[in-house]
Amino acid sequence: MLAGRTRLIRLTGGLIGLAILLYATVFAHRDVLGVDIMESRNLITAREMIETGRWFQPTLHGEPRLAKPPLPTWLTAAAMLAGSDGQDTNLSVNRLPSALAALLLAVSLFGLTRHWTGSTAAAAWATAFLATSYMFVFMARRNSWDIYCHAFMLAALWGVAVIVDSSVPGRKLAVGTGLLLGLSGLSKGPVSYYALLLPFAVALLSTGGWKGGRAHGKELGLALGIGIALSSVWFATAWLAMPHDFSRMVSTEQSAWLVEHTKPFWFYLQFPLMTGIWALLACAALWPGHARPLVQALLPYWRPVMWSAGCILLLMIIPEKKDRYLLPVLIPLCQLMGVYVTGLLRDPEKGGRFGRLLVAANSMVFGLACIGIPVALSWLWARFPALDGLELGGIAATSLLAAALLYRTWRFQRLPELFVAKLTILGLCCLALPAVLQPSAGNMSVPLEEIRSFTVDGPVLGDGSLKFQDSWVIGRKPLDQAAYSDMELPEKVYFVSRKDNPVLPDKVRGYEPGARMDVYDLSGKKLSFIALNHQGKQ
Repeated sequence: MLAGRTRLIRLTGGLIGLAILLYATVFAHRDVLGVDIMESRNLITAREMIETGRWFQPTLHGEPRLAKPPLPTWLTAAAMLAGSDGQDTNLSVNRLPSALAALLLAVSLFGLTRHWTGSTAAAAWATAFLATSYMFVFMARRNSWDIYCHAFMLAALWGVAVIVDSSVPGRKLAVGTGLLLGLSGLSKGPVSYYALLLPFAVALLSTGGWKGGRAHGKELGLALGIGIALSSVWFATAWLAMPHDFSRMVSTEQSAWLVEHTKPFWFYLQFPLMTGIWALLACAALWPGHARPLVQALLPYWRPVMWSAGCILLLMIIPEKKDRYLLPVLIPLCQLMGVYVTGLLRDPEKGGRFGRLLVAANSMVFGLACIGIPVALSWLWARFPALDGLELGGIAATSLLAAALLYRTWRFQRLPELFVAKLTILGLCCLALPAVLQPSAGNMSVPLEEIRSFTVDGPVLGDGSLKFQDSWVIGRKPLDQAAYSDMELPEKVYFVSRKDNPVLPDKVRGYEPGARMDVYDLSGKKLSFIALNHQGKQ
């Protein structure tokens, strides 16, 4: 009785800790990270949806935006309406839908791992590794399309696994699974079908799922049919409504896959690095001779391995390659890591000498990171004016205590406490560091409302140095030199540049500089705003 109560307390505490960890890595301070080009496209399109009321004809700077399905943009626009009165300047509100999608992804990994292994501990470890992986945290805190399509797809794959392993027909579950497949398609087209579903199906059928797949072929076919039908609705509607724009978009996207961001096929072999500080653990879990005995008792070892390898191989085929495309690989990889660590904690001797060396090396990396945090902050102190000496001293003391705790738990081989300590350190970094450093929202040194009000009463001119995401910061698309060279400009205009020493274009040489605003990001790069008044008419 006492042992059962102790186990229940540990289980409850572990799940509460996992929930806190997810809050720290997904929800806390989600307005700090700067907006990149993909997210800015989503935010601008959502804002224009609200302004024009054209929810089924999305636009980007007034032009049809058909390259991506609209579900993530609909959710973003809905969040803006509900939380910011239709404004797009609150990044915490703008990013709430993507944070919820990341939560769905994490919960689905927990559920799928729990279903396959029967172990809550393995599911919790897998989810914790996902929640603290570099690429997951990065994607969860930016509102682009990838997190949505893979979150809905993984939830659907959880449903597929339950259907395959069920002893009775599950038509209702098949319908729900099909709807989730459709939502994935409405988020980023067939991307997740290709990068996540296909390698999952091969891995499942090759490791004991063939019999269940045949027995439930009708339910699986129903789910796939619903998913494909729902995924096709947007593309069919866009093609019928704007056939020329749709055809041009398809041609542009196909060209992009072949000629843009092309890299050699081995570029994706860096995938263990996407777990961040867990890269050594990921490599160890992928070594069959070492990890298979630790994993096999809970899960067929080759299932997550084949799933991961399938994702990598399919991504390698496409010439266009980007780091963020590796997000689906993290799912089976973190599942494998979670089950591997569960086996290692249950029977450390089975891990052998290599297992002990791995734990020591990973702990050393954590310890060096703890010591490196205050050193790095001292070096970058000038970029964090809110950080005073007392706070820096507190961070240094906390970091040293964390390093000492890691050493002590490793020294006495208290492995469960050691891994819990590591996850706690990562969670505290996500919770505490942004709060102490107090960086401005969206990586900018000036609030967005102030930036936009500065340029409210005149057109904004650029000089070719601006990034696409600057148009979201400004609140509208700046005119490039080709656009305003033949225009008759009003008496007051605004010039924006990313150059250190911007030079006014010839077109505005008759204007006199007035007020100026310099906006910096955390890297120290500057965005300069200059008000220009026509001489003699200030």
